[in-house]
Amino acid sequence: MIFQKIKRMFEQRRQREDLYSTAGYWDSKACQLEGNAVSMWPNNALNELYHREQTALILEALPSVNSKDLIDLGCGTGRLSRWFAARGASVIGVDFSKEALRIAKHNTVGENPRYRHLSMFDISDEAKFDILVSWGSITIATKNSTELKGLMAALHRALRPGGDALLLEPIHHGFLHRVLDMNVKEFTQIMKTEGFDIQFIKPLHFWPMRLLLCYFPLPRMVTMPLYSLGQAIMKIPFFNTMGDYYAIYAVRRKHGKCELNKQED
Repeated sequence: MIFQKIKRMFEQRRQREDLYSTAGYWDSKACQLEGNAVSMWPNNALNELYHREQTALILEALPSVNSKDLIDLGCGTGRLSRWFAARGASVIGVDFSKEALRIAKHNTVGENPRYRHLSMFDISDEAKFDILVSWGSITIATKNSTELKGLMAALHRALRPGGDALLLEPIHHGFLHRVLDMNVKEFTQIMKTEGFDIQFIKPLHFWPMRLLLCYFPLPRMVTMPLYSLGQAIMKIPFFNTMGDYYAIYAVRRKHGKCELNKQED
C-alpha cells in the first residue's frame, strides 16, 4: 500500500505541469483526503504548523483587515477565507475546484465568506477589493511569463488604488517548481511591471524538511521536532534562502504602469 502511494506520488510529480493546473486533480484530492490535506499536504500535523507560520506572517503584513473587502485567490477549502472573515474582513473566496468549494461552503457558517466557482483567469472585477491574498495558487495556475503578466494585470485592476497584495507562493526555478518554472526575481519583476510596489519578500517552510514530512500522515510527536529543526536551520546564513514558499507583500501602485514608465522617461 505504501509503495503504491510513493509510486503514485512520483507519477504525479512527473506530470505536475499538466496535472496540478487542472480542476480535476484538486477535485480528486477533495474526494480522497480529509481536513486541510485537501488543499495542503497529506500530513495534517505539518499543515497545522504551516497554518500557524502563515497566519503569523499575515498578521505582520496585514495587522488589521476589519471592514476590508478581501479576495482569497485559489481559496480551496476556505481555510484562510474563514480565518480572514473571523477577523472582520468581507471575504470572497475564488477557486476552480467544485469539490473543494463544496467543502468550503459546508464548513462556513453564515454569508461570510462567500465563494465563487471561477478560474482566476476569469476574474474581471474593477477596483473592488482592498486586499488580495493567494496561497500556493498563482504558481499552480500560470505556466509561463505571458500568463503571469496577464494575471497580474487583472489582479491589479481588481484591487483598489493603494490596495494590498499578499502572495504566499512556492516560487522556484528547477527541481522544486510546481507548474510555473521561474525564480523569485523574475516573478517580482513582473509584479513591478504590472503595477505593484514590493514591500517585502520572506521565505517560509524549509524545503528539505517539507520533502521529508509532507507526503505521509506522520504523528505530531514526529512532525513537530523535525519542523522546529528546519525552522532553526533557516535562521543560519545561506540556509535562509531555502524556503519552499515565499511571502511577497506588495501594494497596488496608485498610478498604473503607463504613468510609471512616463515618470521614468
